Amino acid sequence: MALGAQRPTVVWMVLREVLTLADWTGRSVFLRRWPRRKLVESFLYGMKRNDPLTIAAAVVTIAAATLLAGYVPARNASRIDPLIALRHE
Repeated sequence: MALGAQRPTVVWMVLREVLTLADWTGRSVFLRRWPRRKLVESFLYGMKRNDPLTIAAAVVTIAAATLLAGYVPARNASRIDPLIALRHE
């Protein structure tokens, strides 16, 4: 913002980083856990290992939590005046 970026640009920049990290983490967890899906099925009563509704609900919940966890601090950071932040340092 000290170099002229607008608030929505700063918020989107932070959210893009958060979503990239969440994407890589999700892929990593998926690839590591996919071979163990039969073990998970044995722990959870009534759930099949390829239950699309449960998988979709988990993905939506994690995506919403990720967006909220990234948006709130990004919005707060974009509201700070750059001159005040630079003087504070």
